[in-house]
Amino acid sequence: MWIGYAVYGLAFGWWGLIAIAPQAIIIASIFGVTGIPPTEHQAIRSKGDAYREYQKRVSKFVPRPPKSGRTGA
Repeated sequence: MWIGYAVYGLAFGWWGLIAIAPQAIIIASIFGVTGIPPTEHQAIRSKGDAYREYQKRVSKFVPRPPKSGRTGA
């Protein structure tokens, strides 16, 4: 939904670009501060090498097909 606000802001021309700033801040905080890093560090502490292997196969945030050359077990 919050990405929708940025898209809606683009309807207002150049002034609408200011609507992208808050969404950029939210994404930066998810990727760099509050979301993914602490979660992955905890998973590595609790699951160890099994989670490291999982990280090699799966993207962090956006679902994508498995990376080429890697097979899932």
